[in-house]
Amino acid sequence: QGGVNDELSLSAYITIAMLEAGHSSLYPVIRNAFFCLETASEKSISEVYTQALMAYAFCLAGKAEKCEFFLEELQKSAKEVDGSLHWEQEERSPSDKSPSFLDHAPSAEVEITSYVLLALLCKPNRNKEDLTKASGIVQWIIRQQNPYGGFSSTQ
Repeated sequence: QGGVNDELSLSAYITIAMLEAGHSSLYPVIRNAFFCLETASEKSISEVYTQALMAYAFCLAGKAEKCEFFLEELQKSAKEVDGSLHWEQEERSPSDKSPSFLDHAPSAEVEITSYVLLALLCKPNRNKEDLTKASGIVQWIIRQQNPYGGFSSTQ
């Protein structure tokens, strides 16, 4: 399940999968899912993984206002290092930390950052600033690859 650990993030994840499979946002199941996601988004969502999923879901559906809202929330917790941009989980368990000889982020952080990249790339009314951010994200993701081109896990 990756970083999906509650009903809201799981609902966003499934909604994304259905949209990526080619279902219309007018499809009743997806329409109902967005009603739930929009209702939930009225409350404060502090978990960065859920924010990233919500941003991607709303951007993918072309819901510009909610898409922009979550991208702005995510920008507040972005980590910028040497021109690259990424997001980290709020709390890392000891098992999530890479051994000191590896300089790779936990797979959930690669996943979070990748969802933000996807949201930026499918955002309605994308602009030059969004593409600049996307470039910084890609730089960070590339640095997370192992020598074989993969990442720290199959996730």
